[in-house]
Amino acid sequence: MTLDIQPLDPDHASERQLADYHAMRAAAVAADFPEDPPLTYASAIGRLRTPPVEDGPCRFWIGTLDGRLAGSVRVALPEDSNSGIAQVEVHVHPELRRRGVGTALLRAAMPAVLAAGRGTVLGQPMKPDSAGAAWAAGLGFEVTHSMVMQVLLFAETPARLWEVPVPAGYRLEQWTGETPERLVESFAAARQAIEDAPSGRTAYRPTRWTPERIREADRELAEAGAEQRVVVAVEAATGQVVGVHVVHNYPHRREIGYIHDTSVPAAHRGYGLGLAMKAAMSRRIADERPDMERICTTTATVNTHMIGINHALGYETARTMNWVETAAAGLAGRLAEQDR
Repeated sequence: MTLDIQPLDPDHASERQLADYHAMRAAAVAADFPEDPPLTYASAIGRLRTPPVEDGPCRFWIGTLDGRLAGSVRVALPEDSNSGIAQVEVHVHPELRRRGVGTALLRAAMPAVLAAGRGTVLGQPMKPDSAGAAWAAGLGFEVTHSMVMQVLLFAETPARLWEVPVPAGYRLEQWTGETPERLVESFAAARQAIEDAPSGRTAYRPTRWTPERIREADRELAEAGAEQRVVVAVEAATGQVVGVHVVHNYPHRREIGYIHDTSVPAAHRGYGLGLAMKAAMSRRIADERPDMERICTTTATVNTHMIGINHALGYETARTMNWVETAAAGLAGRLAEQDR
């Protein structure tokens, strides 16, 4: 059997290609993450056409085996602080694994990685004991970071868990969409505190938040049709933002909110601002967006403080996920060697 690999343009793909892509991805999600809801057509194609804005430009290839879409590969090229990284996702239909499909797709994508001048390949997060983790290790990927995914299910969580007082000396403010001009500078400074979060040995770096980058991100999210909800902690004495909690929601997955950042500068830690902001966000979403079924967040496994805060608010740990990465040149060489 010969694998036919072709580029995929999500905006101009045929109805058949999109249907086949969804079928492949839905089967992979069901096999790899049975704890998750089934992947809908709208979710699969929506992410294909509207990837998270922080991923930067993306390219896609699909592999067809005897007329059946067997797998896909996505190369994302983030910008700014991650301009040396290529994020690569490889997906293969469970019924067609162990036939070299994933390796062939990755090999086909490597010229684009090298042409973009990316020195590091970051693989998609994967369960430590998964077949994908063993495959990646065999190609020379190393685990550089470990995270837990936690999920808040609104229908199963008592609202009393979100009745959290705001610490003395602070107040909460919130908005949807564009950042208020009067807060943008201190908002950027407080958001930059996310760089203190544990990140293992990964080459991936948090966004460098400046007022200009905040405005750019606001525009990018609006253009993508994404909803940005923000709760901030403001120091009453100064009027400055000293805590940030951000949730993104994309139109193709209106039922899921994704926590993007929760950060508090060091001088304001230890007062319960993170707990108060997250509780307020949960109350707000429950009131304003009854169609949102869950919020998902990832936290470093060593960040037991934040994991504990999430548990206190009703989040349940769904799984542990490892980040893997390797040098792009070395990976290209190993793939070429295997092809001989």
